[in-house]
Order: sequence, then C-alpha cells, then structure tokens
Amino acid sequence: MVAVLGALLLCHAAPGAASAQTESGEASEATTAPAKEPPASTGKGMPALDTDCRGAEDFGGSDLERAAYCELMMGRYVSARTLADKALVQNPDSFRAHFAMGYAQHLGEANLPKALYHLERAEQLFVARYGRIPDKDRSPWRPYLRVLLELVYVHGEMDHHEAKIEYVDALRERLNVDYQARKSWPLLKLKRFEEARLVAERAVKSEDEWDQAVGYTALCAVESEMRNRKAAYEACKAAAQRVLRRTADGAVELSNAAAAAEEVFELDEAERLYLEATRRNPEGSVNPWGRLVRLYLRQGRLSEALSAWRQMRAYRARRGGAHMDQQDQSEAELVGASVLLVAGRPEDAEPITRRTVNRPDRQGTSSAASDQNEAGAAVMDRVAKLTLARALEEEAAIAPLGESLELRWRALELRFEAWEVGRRAVEVLADPERLMSTLRPECPGSIEMPNWLDAEVIGLVGPGVAQAALQRARADETLPEDLAGPVFDAFVAEALWLDGDTAEAEAKARSVVERLPPSEALGRARAAAVAAAAAWAEGDHPVVLQMLRVVLAQDPALIRRMGLRLPVRFMASGEGAAIEAVELLSGSPLFEEVDWGFTLAVGEAQARLTTDDGTVITEMFVPPRGEKETVPEPRRIARAVHQRLLAPDLDITQADVRSLDGSLGTGGKASDRVRSILDEVKEEE
Repeated sequence: MVAVLGALLLCHAAPGAASAQTESGEASEATTAPAKEPPASTGKGMPALDTDCRGAEDFGGSDLERAAYCELMMGRYVSARTLADKALVQNPDSFRAHFAMGYAQHLGEANLPKALYHLERAEQLFVARYGRIPDKDRSPWRPYLRVLLELVYVHGEMDHHEAKIEYVDALRERLNVDYQARKSWPLLKLKRFEEARLVAERAVKSEDEWDQAVGYTALCAVESEMRNRKAAYEACKAAAQRVLRRTADGAVELSNAAAAAEEVFELDEAERLYLEATRRNPEGSVNPWGRLVRLYLRQGRLSEALSAWRQMRAYRARRGGAHMDQQDQSEAELVGASVLLVAGRPEDAEPITRRTVNRPDRQGTSSAASDQNEAGAAVMDRVAKLTLARALEEEAAIAPLGESLELRWRALELRFEAWEVGRRAVEVLADPERLMSTLRPECPGSIEMPNWLDAEVIGLVGPGVAQAALQRARADETLPEDLAGPVFDAFVAEALWLDGDTAEAEAKARSVVERLPPSEALGRARAAAVAAAAAWAEGDHPVVLQMLRVVLAQDPALIRRMGLRLPVRFMASGEGAAIEAVELLSGSPLFEEVDWGFTLAVGEAQARLTTDDGTVITEMFVPPRGEKETVPEPRRIARAVHQRLLAPDLDITQADVRSLDGSLGTGGKASDRVRSILDEVKEEE
C-alpha cells in the first residue's frame, strides 16, 4: 500500500515566482518590485537592506524587519535569518523579527522545533500588545495573519494535528479568515474520518479553487484510509482530473490517483499516472519516480527500476525545500535499499536500512501513521541484516580460519541485531487491525514496505497467529477473488511451510505461481521459493528444480534473502584453481551438493548453472585480478561465484550507492549539506 499525500496542504510561495498562489488562493507576496535606488548596507558582513518588495508595506516594522520579510519572499532564507537575528538583537520583543526567524528556520533550515519557538513567541508578543482579536483598523493584523498561518503549516508538518486544527479555528475566530478546508487533513490523521469527509465535501463545493484542491485530495485520502477501495479510486481520479488540463502542476493529485489505482490492481493505469506526475512541477513531499521504482520492482522490471531510481534522486534535488526533505528522506533511502536488496547487494543496503530505523520520517504530509513507516523500516532492516549475515557466512566458508571466525562472529552479531529490530516490528503488528491490514493486498493501514516483503510478517508473528489473522482479513476483503485470492493463498502457503505442513504448502504455493499474473513477478518468485522448499522436504525433486527456475528467472537474490540453498552438482571446467574453487564452494551454505540438482560448472573465467539438457539458467564472469589483489585464485573465483551468480543484470555503481544521503534533496541545513550516508555509517562504527 502506498500512502496518500496531502496536496498543497503545506505549500508556500515558490521563491521568486510571479503570481504564485498561496494556500488561501490569493496572489502571493513573492514578487519583488524593482528597487528605486540601491539598497543601503547594514554594515560589514551583512546583506544589503532591500525593503521594496510586494507586501513589505503591509508587513511594516523597521527597515531590518521589512528587509528580512523581502528576503523571505524571495526565498533567500540565510539572508533573512541574518537580518532577523540582527533585528532581534535590536529589539528582542519584535514579533515581526520572531516571525521572520521562524519562517526562515522552517523553510530554510528545516528546524521545525526552533521555527515553532519563534512563531509562538511572535504570537505571544502580538497578543500582549494588540490582543487576541485585534482591531484591524488600529493594528498590524496582516503580519499576525502570517504568524498564525505559519503555525498551521509547522504544526501540520510536526504531526501536531490537534494544534493545527486549533490554529485553523483561531484564524477564523481572531481574524475572520476562513481556512476551514485545511482541517480535513489533520482530522484524517486523527482518524476522525466522518468529520474529515464533511469538511472535505464542503471544500469541494467552495468557489475557492485552492479549497477545492484540498477537498478533493482529502476525500481521496479519507476513502482510502477507510478502505473503501472503489470510492477512493473514484475520488482520487476526480482530484487528478482537475489537474490534467494544467501544464505544470498536479504531481500530488496524479500520484495519489496512481496509488489508488494500485490498490485496485490497475497497475498499467498507475504507471501512466505516475509518469504523468513526473512531468509536472515538483511539489510537496511527493516523488513519483520513487513510487515508480517500487512499481517496477514489484513487476520484475529491474532495469526500469534502476533508471527510475536515478531519476528519483534528480527529481528530489530539483524539488528544493529542506523542510520537505525530512518528510521523505528515509523513504527515499529505503527505496534505494530495496533496489540494492533485489540486486543482491546486502552489504550496501544494510547500512542504509540501519540508519533509517533510527531516523524515521515525519508523517505530517502522508496519510500513513508513524508506526506504519517505522515498522516497515524495521522489517526491511531485518531482511537486510539477515541477508548480509548469510553472505558473510558464505564468505566464511571459503576463508582462512582466522578470517572465517571474524566473519562468523559478525554474522552472529547481525542475526542478533535482526532479532532486536524484528521485535520492534512485532510490537506494531501486535495490533490486530495493523496485522490484518498488512496481510490484505494493497490495503491502507498496513505497515509501509514493498509488497514483495509482506510475507516476512508471517515469520515475525508466527504461522499460527498469521493464519488466524488471514482468516479475518480474507473475510473483510472487498477485492474480487481473482485478484485477492492468490495473494492470500501465497501467505497461507508460507504459513503452512513454516508450520511444517510441507505437503499442503507445496500444493498451495504451486497454485499461486500458476494464478499470479506476470505483473506480480516478485510475489510469484516468493511463492515459487516456498513451493521449492516444501517440495524439497517432500522429496519431490523435479518440482524443486521447476520452481527454483522461476525464482532464478525473476528474483535470484531471493535465494539468499530467504536463507535457502541451491541443489547442485559441481563440475570444474579446467584444472588447478577451478578444481580448488569447487572444493571451497562445496562447503558453502549457499549450495547443497546432490545428485539430482542443477549443474554448476566453475571455471577460472566464468561459472554456469545449467539443467540436465545443457540449458543455461544463469551465468557469471570472474572479474580480472586487480593489480594489488593478493587473494589466492581459488578463493577469488569462489568469492565471485558467491557475489555474482545470484545477482540480476543491473549496473549499480558505487556512485549510485553514495548518492543515498542527504543530498538527495536540499537536505538538512541550507548552509550545511549532509554528508554521504556511507561516510556517516563508517564514523558511527
């Protein structure tokens, strides 16, 4: 399930944009009028004072305060902060200076707690001087409006939904300004769905175009969160239809409509809508390229997923706005980690998942609750740790004794860490509703992770608990049986396998492989892996090989992720190093040497996995020896087999991996870009 995002609920005027729309639908004050004369300097090291911008006269105050306001409207937040700081030195009780500092901390530095402090102080100072309900003829009420509206935005981004509602009401009570449509999203987040729907329906009927946009998106989210799939699909499509005629905006509405299409398994339509969203201006925290990555991975379109991943990073960098980065920084990194896991790169994925578990995104702009994302990150981290542990154990099997012991110790540490982080996910799944939602296909309320990892939940909660939850989930499901049935049966098959009922598990899983469409490539591969494991336990060797061929064709890295073995007959192609490499590999936990398995022919330059009739299932090439490489040739060949035999054909470079850091967007403080995630991980270690 992909969470719905709030459309334009947190928008500010784009820096320097002429006639940009504010949340109220009025023309923004972001356009700067030409200066009549060069602005005066404020002293050494200080920016020039430019007080001649649209709205500055209404903002009022000293030259410093008005100049800070103009810098804000032009998106020059560092200069605005500098001016606001100087204004506060001159007058610590200036509500205008506190507003400017809060605004700059919000949009420029993404420091929401500090922004909230200054904005609340601005409100207190204004009220102390002019009262809560000021006389509009005798007070500077327009900057007061700015303060209250900014408090709406900041509280929303910080998940302070009750406070956001209070400030929306305060705008009407104190200044007679109606922003009631903005209450639909916090009501939704508070699960007050009927109230949210009523507010959204009134907004849709409004004559204000901005209110209409908010209302349509809120209706989309309300129906989705209430699991009214058809109603959500129609509401989200209605919101998207409003923006299709536009040439530049609508990325959020189009992405939400695509997510709703995924919920009803209209995957082709979802792809079209996401692609259309990528052509629109970046807005909010939405990144349609990231959602395309997940869709393409699900369908086994790995090359397209990699391309979309690279586009996702570029799109996020164009989006700008440090305050939006903390709404989806971890989500963006987990998208990259999912690509790395499918590509068979757990050593690169695990540092990323480890970090995201300890640094979750804010969820103010997403319909998902924080525990959904935190549990999803925990499951992904557990998978990454266990997969990396298995890779280390494989390497230990071919390493000298001292190094082997070190590798096995590290693998044990990872397994313990995986158990710990798994308990965090189990705490969330202890909620029966959360568990049942996660076991329903594409269901809002589930924990947030790729659908091809949903079956991991069964091992976490136990097969007995999972089967009981599946019975209830199936009874509540509204999707047609031809769509939902194979998904449920795949989970049942995995539960039966884990519970030791291998005969029934094999039959159920094989049925799922036959019924799942090609668009569910990774889900189909997992069902095939369960069928193979169960058939092996039943001694049904032809079925084992048949099902493993499905896995190897669609998701070869799944063998390691699930901790399975490949049944093989080893054959050395050549002499010397190849023969010794085969001897090393015969002790690897990745392989089981049996007389009925695939043939694994290992040579000095390549290795091939073939069937009895010589059909090549997969092959890999041993990279040339590096100039400074000292590893003995047999071990170098065996290591290459471990690393490359189960890796799909994806050209993931170290530059791709290094890009998974704060620089995905503007990232962190405007004046201090976040460093590479890999560098940070190394420092932590």
